[in-house]
Amino acid sequence: MNVWRSIRRPLTTVFTALLALGGVAGCGTGEADDSAAQAAADKLTPDQLAAAAAKEGGVVWYTTFADTDVQPIIAEFTKSYPRVKVNALRPSASELPQRIITEQRGGKYNADVVSGEGPQIAQLVQAGALQPYQPKDAPALPAGLTLPNGYQGVVYVLTTVLSWNPTVVRQRGLTAPKSWEDLTRPQWKGQFSIDPYAVNWYDSLIISMGHDKALALLKALGQNSPRFVQSHTASLTNVQAGEPLVAATAYGYKASALKRKTPAELDFANAAPLPASLSLIDIVKNSPHPNAARLFDDWMVSKAGQEAVVKITNHTSIRTDVANDAAVWDPAKWAPAWSHPVLAQADYNSYLAEMKSALHAP
Repeated sequence: MNVWRSIRRPLTTVFTALLALGGVAGCGTGEADDSAAQAAADKLTPDQLAAAAAKEGGVVWYTTFADTDVQPIIAEFTKSYPRVKVNALRPSASELPQRIITEQRGGKYNADVVSGEGPQIAQLVQAGALQPYQPKDAPALPAGLTLPNGYQGVVYVLTTVLSWNPTVVRQRGLTAPKSWEDLTRPQWKGQFSIDPYAVNWYDSLIISMGHDKALALLKALGQNSPRFVQSHTASLTNVQAGEPLVAATAYGYKASALKRKTPAELDFANAAPLPASLSLIDIVKNSPHPNAARLFDDWMVSKAGQEAVVKITNHTSIRTDVANDAAVWDPAKWAPAWSHPVLAQADYNSYLAEMKSALHAP
């Protein structure tokens, strides 16, 4: 039985089943070491944990944060913990899970901490490549979301928005699109880009409008000759250049930041409900620097760490004591339509195949 197949099942139930089957991190090689390290770390005060991390000297962080954001985040952490050197590796989102899984199958345990989008972290959990840890001062999850104990490290929220070039749209006598349905109209044929791998967005659409309507929308978009792009940054820089006019699957945090810099070349709109997904942070099984890993994990979800993430990246924090970009995140205006935080691999593959087929993507 594939306990990950039913995505409507509560996530706590899914993880309980995985634990019973021996399928989550901590099982197999290194279980005793990881459990002992966690138990020891849990007994340490914050100062003691920092001292123990300093003795280890460093921490290795595998992440999907943008290249330009990684070093500034590390610099903020180093201000508080100068004796812990952070070494970061940034594989692409698609490469991240396989990198860690392949290393571990070869007997190598290089990474201490990993952060990435929900589907990538889910792959690692299912492969038994992570170990549970509850970060200190982790905030409560948004209403309607559930993650199991030990896998509740949320590093930021992603929202998917429509973005367009207001100057060129106006020059061509068009009205800016306010919904994805607008892009199915004849005047937008071939004038928008879309990411055929945006499974979190598709999952959110399914949750907000139902599977049949969401799939019908994608098919209608596919009939209108979208241009395909996987880089969310490139999709927005293309819009700034006016070719194409619209990015259908832009990230809200990036669109808002670029709009402030070039308002004549970029604007965006939030849908209601607003497609939203979590990016997570967890500790890797057999972490070479277990105390430093826990210290870095704690800091990333803490108020100080989240303030740094928001300041540097314009990402959205789930913490209520951190000020987010109000143009990107205001649940009172745009109720979030949350995608599943740890979508099962089988469901991810199924949704991806549906998307590519509906959009006529290669």
